[in-house]
Formats: sequence, structure tokens, C-alpha cells
Amino acid sequence: MSDATTHPRILELPREETGLATSKPAVRRVQQLLPAFLEDGVAEAGADGLVVRLDGSVETAVAAALAVDAVGADRVTGLVMPAQLNDEAPARDAEAVASILDVDYRRLALQPLLTAFQRVVGTAGEPADDLVAVGNASERFRMACTYYVANTTNRLVVGTVTRTERLLGSVTKYGETGVDLSLFGDLYRTEIRALAREMDLPEVILDGTRRRTGNVDPTDAEKLGVEQTTLDGLLHFSIDEQRADAAVAERVDVDESVVRRARRWCARTRHKRHQPPKPSMAN
Repeated sequence: MSDATTHPRILELPREETGLATSKPAVRRVQQLLPAFLEDGVAEAGADGLVVRLDGSVETAVAAALAVDAVGADRVTGLVMPAQLNDEAPARDAEAVASILDVDYRRLALQPLLTAFQRVVGTAGEPADDLVAVGNASERFRMACTYYVANTTNRLVVGTVTRTERLLGSVTKYGETGVDLSLFGDLYRTEIRALAREMDLPEVILDGTRRRTGNVDPTDAEKLGVEQTTLDGLLHFSIDEQRADAAVAERVDVDESVVRRARRWCARTRHKRHQPPKPSMAN
């Protein structure tokens, strides 16, 4: 599947000059499609409900609200899984979201699990110094815990990774992308935030400055020195519409070097979006 592949229903959405589906008609259409997608997934699998990881971000809060719309609050389980001290503030936000939506949630403190893991598999050096490895391990523990709860309750795992994150590779392989239903896989972050505003969700959810638990790094937009809407439009024109770098730069009003840098990120992280390669046994 190429990076430009998008669900046909999403392609039908009316788009603004930015290239994004953020107009009221588009957002309302998305608001209808996504709960139906979740409801169909549960029915087809013969599942009893949905599990949503809550991490303090707009994306997971919107996903939980859509899950409630799809199957009812009593069939949705939220998981709050802080692993580090700096996760505490977003974890509290996540718990507030669960309370607002009247969703049962479980708080799983991952630090003891991560400490034991490092003790068993760590080298004689100081494995905690390898922040990338520790961060990736934390994400994979979250995935394992989410699936454990889903398996023991006959529920499906709802993914909240956006197209922005997937294209730029700002996800952990076999971490937060390990899901049953990739709810936001064809929607950019700007489009999710437009959806949140249209759903009239509380301010704790709408605050776009919130970061996911486990993530204290700058956002991809901040790394590129552009606004989130600009980055998402850039990706749409560059990847979805396959326009030339110069044309994309002119359309979203950035230097062409920014477009080239974003393209390099997409190319470098392509392995995160595809199945592992295998040798061909064909003659």
C-alpha cells in the first residue's frame, strides 16, 4: 500500500484551500463516519466493546468520545498508563476525560514493569541513559497492556495515531500502531482538532497544547518551525496529491527546504507503515 492511499470515503470529503477536511460539512461527515466504523468493527468481530488508551492528548479524548457514541459508555474501557514522572499531568487530564465521558478506566503505573524489564535485559552499562530504547519499550508495554485488557474482556483496541504521525514516523513500531481499528489513520491532526471543536467537547479536551503521556519532545511541526495546519497541508499536497516540492512550498507558503525535509522524514520512516519485507519464493 502506498503512502498516498486513503480510504475512499475520506477522499470524498470536501476540502478547504489548505487541502484539509476542516469545513463544517466535512467535519460533520467525519463525525458520522467514525462511530459507524467503530460500531461495524465491533459487530463484525463479535466483540463486547472497545478499549481506548487515554494519554491526555486531544486525539485519545476524541477517540474515547467517538467510541461512546458508537457503542455506549458502558462498553468502553479507558486505560491510563503513565510510565515516568513527567507523565503525571497528562495522566490526570486523561482521568478527567474518562470522568467527563462517564467511561470506566483503569490506571496502570508502568514504572515498576519498566524497571524490572531494564533489570532483566539491560546491559552492564546504564540502559536508562538510552532514552529512545526506554521510550520505545514503554510504548510497547502500553500496547501489551492494552491488548491484555482487550483480550480478557472480549473488546477491540482503538488506535488513535493520526495520518500526520504515521507519515512522519513519530510513532513506535509495534507500539501505539498495534491496534485493531485505526480510527484516525486517514485524518491529519488538524482535522482531528476541527472534529473536537465541532463535537463541543470540554476545554480539557480541546486544549491543543496537551502532549501524550511519555512524550516531552517538540512536535513535528515545532521541529520544522511551522504551524500544525501548515504541516498537515504540506503533507496532503506532497504525499496525497504527489505535487512537486516547489509547488507544495508555494501552496502552503514555506521554504522549499521544509518540504524536502518532511519528505525525507516520510521516506526514512516508511518501514513503520508497512509489513516487514520477506524474500520472494516466486520463480
